[in-house]
Amino acid sequence: MTDTPRLSLPLLAAGQAQKHVTHNDALMRLDGLIHLTVDSRTQTAPPALPTELSAYIVPAGGTGAFAGRTDQVALFEDGGWTFLVPRAGWQAWVIDEAEHNLWTGTEWRRDSPISSLGAERWGVNATADTTNRLAVSSDASLFNHAGSDHHLKINKAAAGNTASLLFQSNWSGRAEFGLAGDDDFRVKVSADGSAWHDAVAIDRASGSVALPTSAWAAGTNLLVNGDMAINQRGFAGGGLTAGAYGFDRWKAATGGANLSLSGFTITLTSGAIVQPVEPALWGLASFAGLPLTFSVEDLTGGSLAVTIGSQSGTIAAGAGRRSLTLTPAVGDTGVLQVRLSPSAGAVSFERIKLERGWLATGWMARPLSVEQMLCWRYFLKQDGQVLIDAYQAAAAASRQSLSLPVPMRATPSVTATVSLEINVQGTDRGVVAQSPERAYAYVTALTLGRVRAAFDAIAFDAEL
Repeated sequence: MTDTPRLSLPLLAAGQAQKHVTHNDALMRLDGLIHLTVDSRTQTAPPALPTELSAYIVPAGGTGAFAGRTDQVALFEDGGWTFLVPRAGWQAWVIDEAEHNLWTGTEWRRDSPISSLGAERWGVNATADTTNRLAVSSDASLFNHAGSDHHLKINKAAAGNTASLLFQSNWSGRAEFGLAGDDDFRVKVSADGSAWHDAVAIDRASGSVALPTSAWAAGTNLLVNGDMAINQRGFAGGGLTAGAYGFDRWKAATGGANLSLSGFTITLTSGAIVQPVEPALWGLASFAGLPLTFSVEDLTGGSLAVTIGSQSGTIAAGAGRRSLTLTPAVGDTGVLQVRLSPSAGAVSFERIKLERGWLATGWMARPLSVEQMLCWRYFLKQDGQVLIDAYQAAAAASRQSLSLPVPMRATPSVTATVSLEINVQGTDRGVVAQSPERAYAYVTALTLGRVRAAFDAIAFDAEL
């Protein structure tokens, strides 16, 4: 044996010459290791002008003489560096941290929170780790005031991170509240620790409260026919040319679109669809400056690109209600164009919704009769046939008044087909809109006698 087993001090050999050298070397090491004090444990390069008091714990990434010496104790003695491999239990005072450190056998760690740096990990009847740096195992925990108030603060780095309290059952999450993934306060619950549901959400800007999964508390949908259930034009799915309407209130954008509907599932294969949204319909002068949240359910196939006025964003694919909040710019006055397109390839989704505020709430379909009346404000296909059958003088006209079921957005244009005509003067027959609420059908007799005209497929169009 040439060195001691604990501190690796050099031993004198029998008959050794110059014993004082070996003895002095051992004394120098004892001087350095007993009541060990090191300058730093974060300095990767040796100091330019070390002294006989210079000592370091070498961190990872050491350079120069410190290269490849991670976690070793570096002592400067006799004009050079000596490196000692620590044993479990070695202790050192680190000057630049003002902390007592302990070698555990695998790492150097602060073993008592003396300075403002505190302990790296602290376990109370439990084992702390690099994720749970404070671990407590007990029946209760008490945080008391120190004379007046007491605040428990949980801080996160950025809006997209999480600052929350998580409640678990046998290490599986069941409830969570806090700022989870954004800066709105949320209360979430889970049956299995994997699928989570928002129970309560509070808008950080306005303080408005939403119950996202409670249908009765759903926010008003600013889009008409969001599930595309109303289809007065009889659109069977497929291609639409630019500007052409398919399902009620949805038209193809520039470049056209290809879409279909199966049950509640809407598939947008290519192109883009648009719905113009009137602020006046919802009692507003303008949407400019108002946060609007767009959402769909069960988005598959890829991301969905969304444009609201001049603002754009993308919703990533995923189960449940997927949302995006955009705030129309100051210039986004008047009718607001809401545009949807697949980012790449075909996408499928259900139940499109646009609502005021920062939070997406659940889907709540309006009564069918109400949704129909909203659609009729823009387009109305008259059921059945309008027949004028009269006895009239030559060149005289007969009229039949038509009352529209709801006031339309503006006086509509009218199209119709004529399936029957008798004694009609040329083509002097038709259907005319007088106002957003009234229209009439008329026919002019060619000669004295019975005159007849039947009008079918009458459509009133006041689309934007």
